[in-house]
Amino acid sequence: MEENFSAQTLDSSGSVVAGIDVGGTFTDLLLIDGRHAGKVHIAKTPTTIDNQAFGVVSALDATGFPIRGIDLIVHGTTTTTNAVLERRLAKTGMITTRGFRDVIELGRRTRPQAYGMTGTFVPIIPRDLRLEVSERVEASGAVRVPLDEAEMRAAVSQLIAAGCESLVIHFLHSYANPAHER
Repeated sequence: MEENFSAQTLDSSGSVVAGIDVGGTFTDLLLIDGRHAGKVHIAKTPTTIDNQAFGVVSALDATGFPIRGIDLIVHGTTTTTNAVLERRLAKTGMITTRGFRDVIELGRRTRPQAYGMTGTFVPIIPRDLRLEVSERVEASGAVRVPLDEAEMRAAVSQLIAAGCESLVIHFLHSYANPAHER
């Protein structure tokens, strides 16, 4: 499908920009050709679940516009959101600062009727796969308790033995000092 918009509506800088959204069912593409008065190309192709790049290339090909002529590609996806909502995730374990293993489950449920959601919440990572190790970094980034590397190795081994395919290392205040997460 092609549509034309005036140069006043779109940026007429001469750039060719493609916006691509990979969803669970379809891959949508909107391409704006700034070299030709903002001509718009639109494509919708099936998402290729096993390799999403194929669906993206198929959508680009459907526009008839040469891929080499595109200056900028902006990409968005709901793939991760869908995987979380549908619980199609790798078996994941988490290692966190001692005393904070339940933070991921508690979240911000202190507000009554938060966004109207009610009911039972199933944690993304089961409690038995959320392990704690001794370490503590303050909000300033100062190390209060050094990382116990032996505990860390034991926790990793325990999660591997439990069949975890993915691992989250989530230490308190790592934004201020990421050394323990490295």
